[in-house]
Amino acid sequence: MVCHDESPHNTVLGVFATQEEAAAVAEEVGPRFENGAIYFGWQIGQRYYEGTRFLIYRPTD
Repeated sequence: MVCHDESPHNTVLGVFATQEEAAAVAEEVGPRFENGAIYFGWQIGQRYYEGTRFLIYRPTD
């Protein structure tokens, strides 16, 4: 997943199959944003609750 940090919402710029693809896109589009672009992995089945800092993983949900 590639995001930028220009707004409080950390806007998603794209979701990719591999870290290499995400890194390439983050490098390409990063200069368009003052704080650049970030990328990270996100496992299917994870969810955010209570804002962007509290993570609960419930594989049975």
